[in-house]
Amino acid sequence: MAETFFHLAVIPDGNRRWAKKSGIKASQLYNRGTDKAVEITETAFKNGVSHLSLWGSSYANINQRSSDFFKTIDRLYRDNIQRFVDHKMMEQYDVRIEIIGEWRTSLTPETIAVMDDAIAQTKHRRSRVLSLLISYSGSRERGQAVQKLLENPEKVDSIESATQLLQKNSWTSYLPPVDLIVRTGAWEDPHNSAGFMSLLADEAQYAYPEALWPDFDSSELETIIDDFKKRERRRGK
Repeated sequence: MAETFFHLAVIPDGNRRWAKKSGIKASQLYNRGTDKAVEITETAFKNGVSHLSLWGSSYANINQRSSDFFKTIDRLYRDNIQRFVDHKMMEQYDVRIEIIGEWRTSLTPETIAVMDDAIAQTKHRRSRVLSLLISYSGSRERGQAVQKLLENPEKVDSIESATQLLQKNSWTSYLPPVDLIVRTGAWEDPHNSAGFMSLLADEAQYAYPEALWPDFDSSELETIIDDFKKRERRRGK
């Protein structure tokens, strides 16, 4: 087992471009995407990642697209999250599952129940954390953190303490800072950050592999992680 432990965040971009290029149906696309997520999760933990944050869908994805898309993605989560819970890596690496975002107010009751059960089944584990970002928005995370502070104000005496207080009241308060962000399918392709984990990504480094998410594989992730471990992190010094 690798000795280096760090926080890796992955944005699995390029699914629809891959589907258009391959001429397959959405259901097939998302099933392949889930297979890939399981594969990449196991590879990450095997290669020294202690915290893996995997973006599943943005708030806009869930709340602003067609009803057909919502039904597809809602069913995807309901049918597949148990695959993570049951996978041998979860016990092998002592992984607990957390789910970040506004999924409780966005998804159907049946899917919410399945996701709550997945969290409950792994809550006793402490060595690794798999965080799934579902119906997530960085701006809404920040907004809700500020809202909590306004409802229960606390005294701050510096910019640093104010920042810490904001993070303490955020959805991602249990997580350490993000060390490395991998966004697939982004090479020479315009993309938005969508506020991705902005409260934790101040010092994050980035990797933009050319492969679209369904084609991204374990060997490419291992290459990225090996490169990251060799980098000198000056943090502005």
